[in-house]
Parts: sequence; structure tokens; C-alpha cells
Amino acid sequence: MVATSSSSMSAAAVAATPAALLFLLLLVSPFVVLPVASQDATASSVASDAATETPSAVVGFGGCIDPVKGYEPVTIGKPTPVCLVLANNGDWSTEMTYMRLNFKPLADAYSRFHVPQSFGQLVSTEQNALTEIFTGNVTVHAESQTALSFQKLYYNGDDKVFPFLTAIINVHKGEVTGITWDDACVFCGSDECEDNTFRYDGEIATKEEARQPVGGCYNTVERCQSSKKAECDLILYVVWTGTDSKGRDMMSSANRFSAFPAQSWGDRLNLGMPNWMKDTSDWMKDIDVNPFDNDKADESNPSGGTNSN
Repeated sequence: MVATSSSSMSAAAVAATPAALLFLLLLVSPFVVLPVASQDATASSVASDAATETPSAVVGFGGCIDPVKGYEPVTIGKPTPVCLVLANNGDWSTEMTYMRLNFKPLADAYSRFHVPQSFGQLVSTEQNALTEIFTGNVTVHAESQTALSFQKLYYNGDDKVFPFLTAIINVHKGEVTGITWDDACVFCGSDECEDNTFRYDGEIATKEEARQPVGGCYNTVERCQSSKKAECDLILYVVWTGTDSKGRDMMSSANRFSAFPAQSWGDRLNLGMPNWMKDTSDWMKDIDVNPFDNDKADESNPSGGTNSN
């Protein structure tokens, strides 16, 4: 299973991009690169016996690492870069636009990464800031060190949004060996759950080849537009499994949503992280990364693009 991307955004595509929107893309993150050369992705096995998409050594992909410190092994309690990549096309062998958002949760902390206003800006025509760039469907995938997850469909380009994502980061002695997705069908009945996991050639991945859950609950665009809540925004939950750089077992994967009884969409939004974790661990915080509201800049957040609370 191999996919090759010739370009993330061609010079012609950049030239055709409205200046204000291109500037917004460049403000999002120091990890955003336009354009990017070829990228290969191959499937490999990890300790959890789930397949994961892992990049080979290619031009243009240096991994999801700290741009200042570079590569660092994963150590429990230490900040570790995790990236969420949005793309307007699941086939990386074609020209595409993408946006890379990054945050640094503490390793083995159950974390929530929220992108405020993402539904309105990526899907809804009411706000319409990025729909001129992210035309059609929108896919997302997670990265850490040199590991990639399979892609997940966030918006099908028509009437459905799949906002629920939990990344399980697999680590062996401090090295990220893969990223798998938790079961995203725990918030709905079987009639509202569809397969939404894709390879990097744009083809849907089966449960047999991915060796992990491949479905997700969807919400209709109409329902999302009528809701006053943020339940259709992109929200990435992160848990960890395996061993850190000191050989210690990572435990946070026990808190993934599929390990608990089925919950509703509202529960997902209201719960965020388990209350007992918030009460006993002040260092575990929800993280909002907001590239869509530059008006909220302050001294600690001069660009308005990244905010931790």
C-alpha cells in the first residue's frame, strides 16, 4: 500500500489563492509548508498489532518534531509534539492543499486538542473563510515523530461531518512506532456509523488491512449548522500506549472512549476529559488551537493562532 504525492500545493495553486486566505494559512503553524515535494506512505505493523501508515525517508517530510529542539524520545510527563493535518483530498498522489496544526501534550496524559470554529470555516458556507481553499471533502490524519496514522474523513464534501477522533499513540522505548484510531462508533447506533478511514492513495481502508476500527459516527451538516454548540468542530483526543524512554509503561490508553459504555454526542462534548483527571492533575489541560480567530491575540498568544487554557 503505497501512495506518492508530487506536490502539496503547486505554484499555480498558490498564485490563485486569495492573498488574505493564503496569509491565514501561513499564520496557522510553523509546520505549514507550501509547497511540499513527494511523500510516500507504507503500511507496517506496530506492537498493538494494528497497521499504521508510516512515512519512508522522503523529501519534504521531516516528521512531527519540535522545530527548535528537534527529535526527542518520548518520556512520560514531558511535552511531545503531535500534529493534526487537514487536507482537501485523500489522494496524496495528486495536487492538494493541506494545513498542519501542532500541539505538545504531555506524554501519557489524556489530552484533548480542540480547533475552535473549524466546522464553520471548513464546512459551513456562512463563515466561508477557508471553503475556497478546502474545496470538496476534508481529510485529517495525526502525526508524531515519523509516524502517521491512516487518514480519517472529517467532511464528505456534501452532507456529513465525522468530527470524533481519538489517536492512540504507540510507543516503544521512547520511539513512536505507530498511531492508530480508537473506535469512533461508540457515540451512535449502527445506522449512523460509516467507514471513514482511508489510505494515502485515497482508497478506503478495510478493518482487515488496517487492523483497527475504521468507522466513525457522523453528524449531518444541517444539524451542525443549527446547533449552537461546538460538537461538530474538529476535536482530537490523544492517549498513549507502550513504554517511554525509561522503559516505563504508559497507561492513558485505558481512558479512551471505547473502553467505557457507549455515550451520546452531547456527552462527548460535555465530558471533554474525565473529571477525576482534572481534579487530581492540574497539569493536564484541554488545549485549544485556533487558527481561525486572529482577533483573540494577547501577550501570550500574539498571533491568535495557538492558545492553551
